[in-house]
Amino acid sequence: MLDTLYIGTSGLLSHAKGLRVVGNNLANVNTPGFKSSQLQFGALFEQGGGGAPAATARQAMGNGVDIVGTRLLLKAGNEQGTGNPYDMSINGNGMFVVKRDGKLLYTRSGDFQFDANNVLVNSRGDHVQGLGSGGQLTDISLQPLQRSPAKATATVKLTGNLPSPPPPPTTPTDTVLNNVTVIDSLGVVHAVNLTIKAAGSGTYTVYVNEAASGGGQLGSGTVKFNGIAPDPGNNDVKFFYSAPDVPAFAVKIDFSAVNSQASPSTLAASQDGYVGGVRADQSIGADGTITVRYSNGQTAKGQRLALADFHSEKELEQLPGGMFEVKNSGGVFYGVAAAESFGYLQAGRREGSNVDLAEEFGNLILMQRGYQASSHVISTANEMIQQLFDMKGNR
Repeated sequence: MLDTLYIGTSGLLSHAKGLRVVGNNLANVNTPGFKSSQLQFGALFEQGGGGAPAATARQAMGNGVDIVGTRLLLKAGNEQGTGNPYDMSINGNGMFVVKRDGKLLYTRSGDFQFDANNVLVNSRGDHVQGLGSGGQLTDISLQPLQRSPAKATATVKLTGNLPSPPPPPTTPTDTVLNNVTVIDSLGVVHAVNLTIKAAGSGTYTVYVNEAASGGGQLGSGTVKFNGIAPDPGNNDVKFFYSAPDVPAFAVKIDFSAVNSQASPSTLAASQDGYVGGVRADQSIGADGTITVRYSNGQTAKGQRLALADFHSEKELEQLPGGMFEVKNSGGVFYGVAAAESFGYLQAGRREGSNVDLAEEFGNLILMQRGYQASSHVISTANEMIQQLFDMKGNR
């Protein structure tokens, strides 16, 4: 009888712990990145029959129930739209890596933002980690990407129509294209004028002059057309531009996209230089790469978010706030989104808890009934012991 009391007590204690696990799951139903747990029950046995003959099979007698441990359920939680472009969810495998007080932690909760030092952090201020080209983990910072330096013009590309000369004896008219933009290495904008003279046999002489009043000639050259199309070997003119405090730099005028027909001039020019710019905005792509946009229309690629995977879920130990740590550092390996076995990222979304309310309410009933049944076992055993006492007292 006393053994039965112990068995019933083990049931009470185990189901009380189970109720605690279910209660913790339900309490964290709205915690971002939270992973629910399941309590693992294990039966206790003792080997009986000590006085039985050797030929008699030894029997296992039940000795109650015990808690083997808890199992983390790492399935993905429900995604939540946040409106914050730096919040990230992982569609697929992997966990984000953050550093807190020099210690690496892991989470599925991607509630990120850039702090006052332009470092990517989560809502607790932990530094989100990126994966460098050498495989090392580093803080993600926008500090090296604050400015976009100016780029000097290397090519001026012309498009449109260059009027072909009229037949003799009419004198051909020069084609002039004024105020063509050229940018030096300091980001200063200058203007030049192009004068194009027909030299016969599809050949044109190009003169480049300063656009400023009284500006001198900067260079000249010839281009040739085979019919209406430019000759691939003679379709550009080069000149050097110099400005105060800036060394002279070469500029190519490209005629490869120009046609020559007996129609009015429609020449237009574009160039590949740009002025300096400052950081205007940034975003995080599906592969975890930081992209910065500048006021001059240019973009630059920054660091790439690191993701972690684990050899076994048993390596993970859950911490408050949807965080995890690994018991064995050798059980984790790192990569990046949209590569190998890792999933891709979605901006403006965050992974919520993976608690299944229907399942947890079912477990709640099971724990309650298990606790109730164990209490009945104890009550029944107590009544039987009381009957023994009564028998002894009445004798």
